[in-house]
Amino acid sequence: MKNNIRIIKPCLENWESMRDSAEGRFCEKCSKCVIDLTERTDDQIQEIMKQAEGKEICGRISVKSLSALVAGIIIVSNLTFVQAQTKNDFGIATEQKTVNSTKVSGKLIFKRTKKEIPNAEVFFIHKSKYIKTTTDENGNFVLEIPNELIGKKNILYFDFDKLNKEIYKSPDRRIPNEINADIYENTTVIFTKNEEINNKEFQIASEFLTMGAVVIKSERPPDYYYFNGRSISEKKFRKLKKENPDYQFFIFNDKEGEVITRKSYLDTVRLLYSN
Repeated sequence: MKNNIRIIKPCLENWESMRDSAEGRFCEKCSKCVIDLTERTDDQIQEIMKQAEGKEICGRISVKSLSALVAGIIIVSNLTFVQAQTKNDFGIATEQKTVNSTKVSGKLIFKRTKKEIPNAEVFFIHKSKYIKTTTDENGNFVLEIPNELIGKKNILYFDFDKLNKEIYKSPDRRIPNEINADIYENTTVIFTKNEEINNKEFQIASEFLTMGAVVIKSERPPDYYYFNGRSISEKKFRKLKKENPDYQFFIFNDKEGEVITRKSYLDTVRLLYSN
């Protein structure tokens, strides 16, 4: 009698966008190692599942590789497939839930040099969570965003802090000026629910220090602090941030903050995520 193994929740993350790790790739979205099972033998796959001791694992697997699993070992969710197939010779059925999502894709270009920007961090920012990817060697990126997170207006954020730190450390770097500027400016893009962002090119400007500008406000709007989408006090927020330096942190002002919080009157919104 043939065994049926159902994979209820195939992962939608892009294997190619993950960075290399010892066992395969590392998924920054869920902070897990994704094991590459496509070149493993049946015995090797059996051993990996045995060592997992019933715990959930993430793995990249082809339908053909599933032959090792008909002995009764159950895979718990999160497997990405090289080849889509609903049934094979081993009687193994795969089941995919319909996931309503919005695909956002594009290319980052440095405006001054017209060159692609690889290894840049790209974020979709929602109050309750963020979705992250990095650009490939040609500056391209793809994000799959659950429709439940899409609002009337939405935030796409390009973060170049890590890239800029590497530029600053370069011993061959010249002092930048208007002509040879080499530092990328962190950029926010606001897009609407009905706006298609498909293979769109984004021109990234140079970062310059502006001096002498003074803004006077008669009344300061309030600041807001969120941890995993929940509003908390400034004191608790700063304590969490200090005690957990690895937590993802963002700060936005004015229009961007209004889009994220859905509030029309604010000065600054600070977001902290544990995942």
